[in-house]
Amino acid sequence: MRELLDFILSKTMLKCLIGVGIAWVLILGFTWLGLHLNSRPWSKRTVPSVEGLMKDSAMQVLNELDLMPIHLDSVFNSSAVPGAVLEQSPAPGSNVKSGRPVYLTTYRVTPPDEKIGVEEGQDARLAQSLLERKGFRLTIKTEANTELNGKVVRVENRGISLASDDRRQRGTALTLVIGEVLDKQVRIPWLIGLNLADATQRLSKSSLSVGYVEYGDSLLTRNDTLRALVVSQFPTSSAVFAKAGTAIDLFLEKP
Repeated sequence: MRELLDFILSKTMLKCLIGVGIAWVLILGFTWLGLHLNSRPWSKRTVPSVEGLMKDSAMQVLNELDLMPIHLDSVFNSSAVPGAVLEQSPAPGSNVKSGRPVYLTTYRVTPPDEKIGVEEGQDARLAQSLLERKGFRLTIKTEANTELNGKVVRVENRGISLASDDRRQRGTALTLVIGEVLDKQVRIPWLIGLNLADATQRLSKSSLSVGYVEYGDSLLTRNDTLRALVVSQFPTSSAVFAKAGTAIDLFLEKP
């Protein structure tokens, strides 16, 4: 017991304690230094606001601060500036380290395509709502048509009739033609010798509509059909007058 007490009080024990203390100080010091270096306090950055800037300009600003801009997504808005930054993450004013990704959402440069999805005979109100939800700019036009009163006659883009499966960019100006009944008599035009497009336009100007369209057996190809001309119509122009909106049947053959 006496020997143990003498060892504890000896210089050797004191040296051991001092050595252990120094070792712990060094361990703790190096640990703190490692954590400090790893945290990189000198690399702190304040995220700037790049919302509203064009994508390239926003990326340049972030790169100059040693941040990593990443284009995450784009959305369409017809009233916004195409290519401008809509949102960013992290938010402006956030404190981050250099090299931190900053995610950008921009306004889409090119509007997405949308399927027309509207057919002849469809309810006009439903068709209007559908086209407006898809982002099309609509002009409503009525046309005399007793068979399609209050329904879709056709959808046009720059005077060209569109099929239900046709696609156009959002924001495209379309004309929705709706049938209506007019209580008046109109003169039936002479359509013989016209192609289908011209005959349709002539009937529309006369407040009449296209009825059943029949093609002759000699029309074998698509080009034959496109070049076909009206060879007979019913009612004929000899009937002189008909009720507005009356459908005129057409028979087409090779010229």
